[in-house]
Amino acid sequence: MKKYISLLFAAALFLTGCINESVKKVVILDEYAGAKTKVTLPDDPIIPAEGGTLVATVASEVPFEVSVPKTATWLTATAASDQITFTAAANTSAEKRWTSITLVDPETHFAITSFDVTQAGTEKVVILKKFYVNPEELSALASQTESSFSVTAEVPWTAVSDNADFTVSPASGDGDALVKITYPANTVTEQKIVHITVSTTSEDVQTASYTVTLTQEAGKEVVPAVKPAPGTVLAEWEFETNQAEALRAGGFEKVSAEEDNAIGNGGSPYVPSNVSGKGRLEYYNGIDKSAKSTKKNKRRIGERGEPCIYCVWVGDAILWTAEADAPLAAGTKFKLNFALRPNTATIMKYWQCEFLDGDEWKALDEPIVLEYHASAAGTAEDPKQINCFIEKTATLTKDTPCAQFRFTCTQNAQCGDGSPLEALTGDALRFAGKWLEASAEQQYLQVPENPKIVVVE
Repeated sequence: MKKYISLLFAAALFLTGCINESVKKVVILDEYAGAKTKVTLPDDPIIPAEGGTLVATVASEVPFEVSVPKTATWLTATAASDQITFTAAANTSAEKRWTSITLVDPETHFAITSFDVTQAGTEKVVILKKFYVNPEELSALASQTESSFSVTAEVPWTAVSDNADFTVSPASGDGDALVKITYPANTVTEQKIVHITVSTTSEDVQTASYTVTLTQEAGKEVVPAVKPAPGTVLAEWEFETNQAEALRAGGFEKVSAEEDNAIGNGGSPYVPSNVSGKGRLEYYNGIDKSAKSTKKNKRRIGERGEPCIYCVWVGDAILWTAEADAPLAAGTKFKLNFALRPNTATIMKYWQCEFLDGDEWKALDEPIVLEYHASAAGTAEDPKQINCFIEKTATLTKDTPCAQFRFTCTQNAQCGDGSPLEALTGDALRFAGKWLEASAEQQYLQVPENPKIVVVE
């Protein structure tokens, strides 16, 4: 049975990236699937520089596992039913160090709550300022001409490219920024690897320099644009239980929580076309969500093989791409069909469809409107969840490298009653697919046809 989880974080953590020396003893009180989890730290919660232990008391009505980031090699955790013992090695650095600990539901792998464990440095505590980039790895298609990454900073910084053809804007700043990388399409048959160095001269940060690596795939040999025969399937996906592993091959659900929250695609994870063609289904954050929601995976392949996205907000976008062996010639007409289904009433309601024509995005007809009937019985005769069957057709006026459709959320209105949301929710928007194990009462949730991009004429 599908388990739906609602998370509410109700108290701030006593330590963040910029340490606050006023410590609250009770760290957090969560509502998790109707049960409460309470984590209490000692009055003096900072482990000394020479090493030692810290014991956190846990009162939880749900099972949990303790997750320590792999990068925190200096810290180990031993969990019992009502307490967690953290053991830290000696910190030889002058600066204090910390890591975020997450309590995870062992069945669903969703976070129940999280808090920081801190160890003192050998010198007087220094309050560090925020400075980091996200993501540090980017990938681009040969036809792509723009990528972006975010800088989170409380200090001045600069960004320098090691390839003059790959320009960054802005090239410097004194705070948070979305940095765009602009570059030409790759027309050579070798991939291009470019490094963007983002650094600061400030001594008040933990890491003063980062390298963002952009890999642009190799271009294809220059070939004339073609107009494929009608009926040619450029890409096809099958969302079924027995296809779940194949659909995970593009890393769609393997990005980190920080990448999920950042603007953009979090390192270009995608759902590959698994029936035919070279296709990609991708999801892009339109805003940085780190300050708007708790850290939870925004992308996953569900137990029935269906891609799911979480914490959907205005500006978020869904991108369908199908590449051919040659550019598509002007006059080519192709269509995309697929189905979306909101998991709850709080999913965003209105979406605008565009297609790529040459190097320009063009809007297509009326917006997509999602529905969820909150007061319904949840049966085939009176369903709560409603499949929205989408079929969009585009005609190229220019030669275009590939077939692409983009669907962007345009309005803060939830699909239940159209009212606006004040904050992000952890609810799922599903790409509805076939469901081999569906009961007779749930057959109406199935989709009779696979998502595909096919040439019309």
